[in-house]
Amino acid sequence: MAAADCGSVRGAAELLRSQQSSLSRTISEFEHHLGVPVFERFSGGVRPTRPGCDVLRLARTILEEFDALIATARSVHNSETGRLSVGFCTSLSAGNLRASLLEFKERFPQIALARLNDQEHV
Repeated sequence: MAAADCGSVRGAAELLRSQQSSLSRTISEFEHHLGVPVFERFSGGVRPTRPGCDVLRLARTILEEFDALIATARSVHNSETGRLSVGFCTSLSAGNLRASLLEFKERFPQIALARLNDQEHV
């Protein structure tokens, strides 16, 4: 992805703090395993081939999904996601409970709030 975004293996290597030769070899191995060239190489850098465009589009989706997976795992680890059920006997509009729950929901949007009596989401 970095080579496609930079338009060159050298630029991608700098961005990734890697050796150009190592990155070039990795790209070649990747292309060999796929059985299609991902990049056209020319003196000014690289550009995706037609099949490479499809491969790179899917690769970008996979990387975005992996980033989302990591973010979700961190949220769970930090108790920033999940479900909080609250039971109470008085009106929700009475006292500070409503304000506290709204503040909690703003601070932790990944945690679903539900009332115990009817399991409706707040």
